[in-house]
Amino acid sequence: MLKKSLGQNFLTDPNMLSLEARLAQVTDKRVLEIGGGDGRLSEKLLEQKPKNLFIVEFDHRFVSILREKFFDFEQKNTVTKVEIIEGDFLNLLGKLPEADVIVGNIPYYISSDIIFSLPNLKFNNALLMVQKEFAQKMIAKAGDKNYGRLSVTSQLAFEIKIERYVSKGLFTPRPKVDSAIILLKPTNFKMTKLQEDVVRSLFQHRNKTTKNALENSKLFSKEQLGALGAFASRRPRTLSKEECLEIAALVENPNG
Repeated sequence: MLKKSLGQNFLTDPNMLSLEARLAQVTDKRVLEIGGGDGRLSEKLLEQKPKNLFIVEFDHRFVSILREKFFDFEQKNTVTKVEIIEGDFLNLLGKLPEADVIVGNIPYYISSDIIFSLPNLKFNNALLMVQKEFAQKMIAKAGDKNYGRLSVTSQLAFEIKIERYVSKGLFTPRPKVDSAIILLKPTNFKMTKLQEDVVRSLFQHRNKTTKNALENSKLFSKEQLGALGAFASRRPRTLSKEECLEIAALVENPNG
C-alpha cells in the first residue's frame, strides 16, 4: 500500500510517536501536520489536546482513511476540531490555515523543499522527522566536514535543535538510514536574492578561495570581487553564517 515514489516510510514504534507528540508541545495550540498518512501520529497529537489539528495529506487513499478515522472530530463533536486537507503541502502554501505548531514525519526526498518553504508560513515552532545526516548538516559549524550551504541557510532561518535520533529499524518499510527529530524555531530572517546567490556560489566551490568561488559563478563583477578584502583568500568551508552575510554586504556595496 505504501508508495516508494512518495517517500512513504511509516514510524511504527508507538512510544516514539508519543514522544514526538509531547516534544511538539501542542496542547491548546493550532497544529498543522504535514503528511498525515494513516493517522498514527495524528492520534498521538490528539491525545495532547490541541485546539485544532489540520492534517495535510497528498495520497487520496490515506485521505479516505483519515476522514473515516477522524469523522467525529471533523463534525465538531469533540473539544479538538480536526480538518483533513487533501493536496501537496508545497502547492498549498498561502492557502493553509494559520498554525502555532507544525509537525510532520516528512518525505525525506523533499525535506529541503519543505523546510525552506516554512518561512513563508507564520508559526512558533516546527517538530519534524528528517534523515539523520540531513539534520547533522543543518547544525554543522564552520570548519566541520559536513558544513555547507544547507548549514548556513538553515541556521539563518531557524534556531535548530536535534531532539532525538531514531533507528531505521523503527520504520516500515525499513529505510537505508537512521532519522532524527528536529525542533525548528523561526528567526524571522529572510535572505535577499543577492545573499542567496552569494551563499550558493560560495558553497558550490567550498574548497576554493572565496574570490575564486564567486568568480566561477559569473554572477559578480570585478568591482564586486575587488571589495572582498581579507575575505578574498578565505575558504568558504571556514566562513561562519555571519561572515557569509558580511561578504554579501561587501558585494552589494563594493564602493562602501
